[in-house]
Order: sequence, then structure tokens, then C-alpha cells
Amino acid sequence: MNNLSIFEVPTYGEVTLCEVDGKVHSMHYEFANIAAFTNSLETHPNIHITPNLLHRRSDEGKSVFVTVDEPFLKRLIHAYYEHGMIEMLNTAEEFGPSYLKNIVSVVFLVLNGVKILRNKLTSTTIENDLTLMSCISHTRFWMTSSIRCIAWDSYDIKIAVATCDDAIRIYSHNSNFIPILKCKQQKNITCLAWRPFSNSELAVGCENGIFVWNIDQTSMITRPSINNASILRRINHVPVVSIAWSPTGDILASAAARDPSILIWHVERNETSTLSMPGSHGNCLVKWSPRGNKLLTATVERVFRIWNCETWTSERWNVLTGRIQACCWSPCEGIVLFVSNTEPIIYALSFTHLEMIFATSENSATLATPLYDLSRGEIDGVIIGGTVQNMEWDPRNNIVAVLFQDTNYVAIFKVTIDPTIHLNPCCLVAGVPDEKPVCISFQGNFEHGACLSIGWSSGRVQHFPIVRPEATTSSSIISKEFYNSSSFHNSGTSFKSP
Repeated sequence: MNNLSIFEVPTYGEVTLCEVDGKVHSMHYEFANIAAFTNSLETHPNIHITPNLLHRRSDEGKSVFVTVDEPFLKRLIHAYYEHGMIEMLNTAEEFGPSYLKNIVSVVFLVLNGVKILRNKLTSTTIENDLTLMSCISHTRFWMTSSIRCIAWDSYDIKIAVATCDDAIRIYSHNSNFIPILKCKQQKNITCLAWRPFSNSELAVGCENGIFVWNIDQTSMITRPSINNASILRRINHVPVVSIAWSPTGDILASAAARDPSILIWHVERNETSTLSMPGSHGNCLVKWSPRGNKLLTATVERVFRIWNCETWTSERWNVLTGRIQACCWSPCEGIVLFVSNTEPIIYALSFTHLEMIFATSENSATLATPLYDLSRGEIDGVIIGGTVQNMEWDPRNNIVAVLFQDTNYVAIFKVTIDPTIHLNPCCLVAGVPDEKPVCISFQGNFEHGACLSIGWSSGRVQHFPIVRPEATTSSSIISKEFYNSSSFHNSGTSFKSP
């Protein structure tokens, strides 16, 4: 099994800019100019989330405004719509008549009692929702990073960037108009997902549920109101930490860290179906296969499942320690790669003819196969590798990107399946000195090959193109070959350590 020692470490002080026709290009960060090597990004938006762009939270700016008298009922309604139920209760306790204050005090006592009881009954050692969300998140430094997550639209050069001020900014090609999606109920954003076949709908997972924003492409309103969003919420389905649209866009799957069930949403009707996960205390991940035939769901414990979306039956899998941290499907949906949060090894599961995928004959359909050792190590004085924060596979090409929890380079692999699967080192992407990568997302419709967007701790979003004229052609050939032979294997045991 290969390891990261065969990668070439970038020169200190140089920013890795792109790969063009198999050659990786970098320049000193003070003079970095990707246009010197490729014009494939000339219509991509330049994004840098600086501190002065972030909105102050509403409670920090209250003192700016002069207090005005307003009817008590109106004040309650305003508090509910602007801040939610808890703020409405606080307002009632502060300004309401004495009998109402007593009732609110009792309500708070009951709520606190329920919260304490729930924490005692659960087996998780996580103390609060924010800590739990940060542990599960695919974003490094989620709690403190200015960028919480990023997501590309599948059909346009348009990217959504969620920031720590609970806002989402929509950046488009050749446009200085940046809509900002924000409302008081939308707090602590964890995940984003554009709806397939609709470049105007964006689903947002957060601490309080799911918000599906409808963005009017012709409107010049910078700050759409909450009337442009549908709120999907269930009492026990919080905090939402992972969402995924089916490839056809008709249903939305969601996972919540404290809910043992996966919910399948019929968004227009605000109705749900439930995928039960017996024995689970919560879930951390949902991931559709590219053609929608399978759905991977993972719990906050050792168990994850692969669902057959025609019969909605599942195969149960266990990791030996920890839980699934990240996974990604191949474009042909014949292979899924995954990593746990405790072991720096990429594993693979195959849903095609086994002998075509794995090089060794002793593997069986009941075992996942270790593909690559990502153990933390030193190369020429540079520390790379370690446990994984996130892993993505480009939707149209055999390119895989890996984001680490504790080291400061993004590893890019090229996947070959000829006929066995191999991860081949491409490059390590370095940012400006002292920058740390926090999140990654592939652009699904990049015409020149593959394009990985990287959010850095400085607030900068970098677009890293891998320009290969043959990329789309080779990917479609592999996809056709393996899709035609795709089938389920019976499984149910844990994977072996190498």
C-alpha cells in the first residue's frame, strides 16, 4: 500500500496554482498569477472573505438603534420572527405582565430539565451542539473559521460560500452582484447543497433545521427576505450536519447529529419519510451515488449503511474504531471511497465485479479494501498527512482531493481503473505561508478538466484547475464500462486493518 512519501513537497513560499497537461505550476505568493499558465479561470469569481465583509450579529448592534415603544404583542411577534422561540420567551419574561413572567420561568425550567435528561440518557460524550457540529463537520476549524463551507452549482459558474456570520454569499461569473442569504433562524451553518436541474434553489443545513432558498436570478435585491426560503424542521431532527439532493432533485436526504433517523424530504409538500437506524444516537453523513441508485448514510458511532434506493433495503457495515468521517462515490457509482475519523487510511468498497477492481484475489465482497496510507509524516522537513477532514471525488473525472485535519496541504490523487483501482499522486496544493486549508469543493461543470475550490483560513477561496483535454472523454468511458456491470454485493462485517 502506497503512502504520502512519494509526493513532491511544494517549495516554501510558493503557492500551487494549477496543473496543465500533467505539469504542476506554482509561483511565489507575492507574484502568483494563474493567468500565466492557463486562462481557464478567467470567468471565475475572485473571493476573499475579509473581516469587514462579515456582518455583526444582531445582538452586537442593538445599541446602535434608539429604543422605541411598541405594543407588547407586536414585540413578541417581532422577536419570534427575527430571533426564534427562545428570544420570544426572553422578551415575554422581560416585558410581559407578572403572571406571564411566572409562566415563562416554568417553561424555561422544563426546557432545561429536558435538555439535562437528554444529555444524561445519550451515550455521546459531547457536551453541546456546537462542539458536536464542529467534531462532525467536513470543515477544518469550523468553530472559528470565517468560511464554514462552500458548494458549486452543477450547471453554472456559481458558488455559494457560507460564513461564520450565518450568511451565504452567492458569487457568479462576470458579475459584481452578490446576493446574501441570511435570516435570524439560520444559525451555525454546517452544509450546503444546490438542487439539481434548478440553478436557483439552495438547501442550507444548520443548527435549527434546513432552509431551502429560492434565488431569483433576475432580481437585484442583495438581501432576499425569509419569504424566499422554505423552512424544513422537525423537533428532534437537530442539529442538521449533512444534506444531499437526489441526482434528479426530487427528494432531499438529511442527517442530524442527535436524531437516530435519516429523513427523506419531499420539499414542496414539507413531508418526510424515515430511514430508521436502530441502535444509533445520531447520524453524521448522507451521500447519494451519482445516478441515485444508492445512498450511503453514516452514524456518529461505528455503523454505516449502503441503501438500495429501489427497494430501500440496506447493507450494514461497521468500522473497527471511530466513525465514518468522509466518503465519495466514483462517477460511475461502482466504487465508494471512505475514511474514518481515527485511522489515516483510504478504504474502498466495490459494487462491480470484484476481480475487475481489486488487485488481490483474497478480498471478498464482505470486506472493504485499504487503498492508500495517509499517515502523518515528514518529507524534507515538511509535515504532511494524518487523519482526514474531508475527501471529494470530482463528479466528471477520476480526480480525488483529500483535506487533512492537522496539516496544511491538500493532497490531489488521480484514480486509474485499468482494471484494478489505484490512487496515483498528483500534487500537494500549498497556500500562502501561514494559511491553512479549511474546506474543499469540486466544480461539477468545469469544461477544461477538473477544478477544485479550496477555502483557506485567511478567508481566501482558491480555484485550482487540473486542465486535461482528455478528462471528460476518459471519464465517460470508465463510467459506461462500470455502470453496465454495477450490482450489489451482500455484506455486513467490519473491514480489516491492513
